[in-house]
Amino acid sequence: MKPRAKKSLGQHFLADPNLCRKIVRFAEINSQDSVLEIGAGTGHLTRVLLSMARRVTAVEFDREMVNYLRDQWPENSTHQGAPLTIIQADVLTLDWNTILDTGPVKVIGNLPYNISTRILQRMIEIKDRFQSCTVLIQKEVAQRILAAPDSKDYGYFTLLMEYHFQRKAGFDIAPGAFVPKPKVVSHVLKLIPRQHPHEVSDYEGFLTLLKEAFQQRRKTLWNNLKQNRDPERLRAAFKTCHIASQARPESVTLEQFACLAQML
Repeated sequence: MKPRAKKSLGQHFLADPNLCRKIVRFAEINSQDSVLEIGAGTGHLTRVLLSMARRVTAVEFDREMVNYLRDQWPENSTHQGAPLTIIQADVLTLDWNTILDTGPVKVIGNLPYNISTRILQRMIEIKDRFQSCTVLIQKEVAQRILAAPDSKDYGYFTLLMEYHFQRKAGFDIAPGAFVPKPKVVSHVLKLIPRQHPHEVSDYEGFLTLLKEAFQQRRKTLWNNLKQNRDPERLRAAFKTCHIASQARPESVTLEQFACLAQML
């Protein structure tokens, strides 16, 4: 019998084969691709991947789920499709070097809702090792990632993702497509690693700047930054980066934040 989803792990299994195929098409998986699947769960998406990819490595934290997957695809068994490696591991602490090919892979996964943002931030660490990362996440989180300036969803996480990835919106998935049904709509999106068009010399300083900028959204960017910086230097940086003195942080672009980081 299939194991039940565990609320404590934020598990909601996608059980519609047609939607699984739609996700794989959006991820542009083909017969030449090595695929890393995060959160394989009961294996519905895994099954489609095996029919499309060259090889699949499935990472799953839940031991019960891992045993179920291994029952479906026993080690060294012959089955139609790509070879499958199943790894029981916590994706948040996993040593990627132990499982990634020397060549680039495509990452895909139905991410647990409760740790989706943490997983995506971990993807930054290995972005030079994958071609794309297609994920199914809460629509609310997707909106933060895809947000444009001057919107309520635009913030630190938006800029972090934009700095490292091209962000491509996909499509919504209704709660009824999952077992059990979540209380929220989900969204499929794709992240493609990129070289920084606005690269900063002090990356940690850049992150600190972003965090300070959005610490109190009701305040102007100037008021959020002035506490720890020389006013004259800050004024000069605003002028150089073409930022109005009364600008709110959510109206400032990645290019302008990168400029501020270089100036300050």
